[in-house]
Amino acid sequence: MIASVPRQLLSTVDFVRRCLGRFVELEGFDRAMALAGQAFAALLPLLIVIGSVSPQGGDDLSDAITSRFKLDPGASDTLHSAVAQPPDPGIGVLGVFLLVISALSFTRAMQRLYVRAWRLGKLGLRGNLWGLEWLVIFVLFWSLQPLIIHLFSGVTAFAFSLALSTAMWVITPYLLVAKRIAWRRLVPQALLTALSLDALAIAGAIYLPHAVQTTSKEFGVLGVAFTLLSLLFAISLCLVGSAAIGATVGETFADTGEPDLTPR
Repeated sequence: MIASVPRQLLSTVDFVRRCLGRFVELEGFDRAMALAGQAFAALLPLLIVIGSVSPQGGDDLSDAITSRFKLDPGASDTLHSAVAQPPDPGIGVLGVFLLVISALSFTRAMQRLYVRAWRLGKLGLRGNLWGLEWLVIFVLFWSLQPLIIHLFSGVTAFAFSLALSTAMWVITPYLLVAKRIAWRRLVPQALLTALSLDALAIAGAIYLPHAVQTTSKEFGVLGVAFTLLSLLFAISLCLVGSAAIGATVGETFADTGEPDLTPR
């Protein structure tokens, strides 16, 4: 037992070293910021579309965000002025066009993350088709998940939420790398992603209301945008870190019958 402790310690240190090496290889912080920027670029057209097609001109969206983060009247007014706008079909059409372009850009950024994390060859143009398939599933998932979780409460709701999120984060890299990795090897990465995002959601529920109120008082709409970008960076960092660790785990415990992952 005593003799085995140093060996286990060395194995752990080596595993941590390889995880950090994979994170550095991915240019982790730069990639997380790039992902956050792509997500932010997709979010702005989405707000434009919602504000243009909503019968209330975006008031319902700003009210929902105010209620979710318990914003004070000052922060609520700032958010309302940034989101709410009179319905305008012309703006809505432009917003939809920008939304599609930015969403596809975000999809390609996600694809590059998992392709590089697992050291796969580039997909080329066919990667766009896999990206579109994932994007449809991703939108459907986030549309239906709250409805499903609402049927449960307490620990059961958390368990279902974690299971659904883990399944989604198995499907995400599986499709984005064109099914070149067996889905079983993606389970540790998916579970880590789901857990880290749940932890971030808990921290965000505590910190975000105060952050939005403070930055909106000092910088107005720009403060709200900065807080949102910071949140997206934190989410992206969870994705990049989980990809680095998950790929290292998958590489460590790879079965001999798995597909060849050598870049082509």
